[in-house]
Amino acid sequence: MDGVTTDDADARAALADRYGLTTDAATRRRRRVLLLVLAAVAVAAFVVLAVISTDDAVHTDDVAFSVVDDSAVEVTFVAHMDPGTTAECTVLALNDRFNQVGVARVPVGPAETRSTVVTARVATTEPATGARVAGCRETAADLG
Repeated sequence: MDGVTTDDADARAALADRYGLTTDAATRRRRRVLLLVLAAVAVAAFVVLAVISTDDAVHTDDVAFSVVDDSAVEVTFVAHMDPGTTAECTVLALNDRFNQVGVARVPVGPAETRSTVVTARVATTEPATGARVAGCRETAADLG
């Protein structure tokens, strides 16, 4: 059998001629370092964004809700915030298709403790099957 044999240098040269220049070890190493630096920057940016987005002054935990009648529900939740802080929480009543059927803006605080249990009544336009706190925002304390 008459075969053609080439050494590695010839094979690399033929591939470089056909597909373009090959990279040397130093270039590959620089690319790897650049990719690692970019990955580290991306992770750091993600961590910073995660910390900034969860740095709310008021956090809540839904506790319970009860249907009062076809036109109202009562929602109980715990608001966690620094003592002396005041906030306004938006509470939503939902139907069985998770559509909003009622909303209430509920003032919270100021309280002497970090956690405050709040029960709010939400008027509804049709029977509600669920409720939740959509969010809270810190408000200026009443100076009156």
